[in-house]
Amino acid sequence: MTENERFISLVCDKIRRTESAYMLTRTNFLNLSERSLAAAICKENGAKPFFWGGFPEAERTVLFLLPDYMEADENFPDEEDNPLCLLHCKIPSGAKALTHRDYLGSLLALGIEREVIGDILVRENGADIIILKTIADYLLTGYEKAGHIPLKCEILPIEKLVPPEQKTVTVRESVASVRLDSIIGAVFGFSRTVACEHINRGLVFVNDTQMSNPDAKLNIGDKIVVRGFGKAYFKEIGGTTRKGRLSVLFEKYI
Repeated sequence: MTENERFISLVCDKIRRTESAYMLTRTNFLNLSERSLAAAICKENGAKPFFWGGFPEAERTVLFLLPDYMEADENFPDEEDNPLCLLHCKIPSGAKALTHRDYLGSLLALGIEREVIGDILVRENGADIIILKTIADYLLTGYEKAGHIPLKCEILPIEKLVPPEQKTVTVRESVASVRLDSIIGAVFGFSRTVACEHINRGLVFVNDTQMSNPDAKLNIGDKIVVRGFGKAYFKEIGGTTRKGRLSVLFEKYI
């Protein structure tokens, strides 16, 4: 059985448990590709999914499967159902700044599986790491350094998380069409060939759905993510240039 087949089996099993036991079930953290696949499986099976990673723009999210009687309102998940907490790490004053790779590498070196770790938000004086509560006690006593830099850690409720400030710039470009490859090439500075390579490698997502067709047409309001390169929102089409190209406007996150 391939990894993809195992994942499909996992999600289907969660759906069956939710339906048969009439109870809330969940997965561990999913990456963007897994989230896209899970959403498609849920749609195919008529399940009620809700993805949550601790804050609205989280890249890594947990899939909650809701029974019929439960709704994912603004208060979901509540304290009882929320499996997430915050590992708040501080580095000594004057210490060398650590990177996302430093924190992730040191966590994996402890034998921690990637699927129990959510987004790692690097701060100037440390990091906020979203984790599952199941590993909180272990990390509180065992996570002492990253990249040879000592850490002072505490476990906080996920509600204490201060989401990172989202900085954006307005990008206006002209494109031949609103095809996916043309759009991401313009927004992220790729050639058409490179844009197609990223799509073929499964790095491109539109509204959290993994894209495989370079010909796909985009619509105003679409969220576009290219893993490793950033995120942008398609804001408007401003008309046609003298050369017959479309003038398009994006809000790009930096």
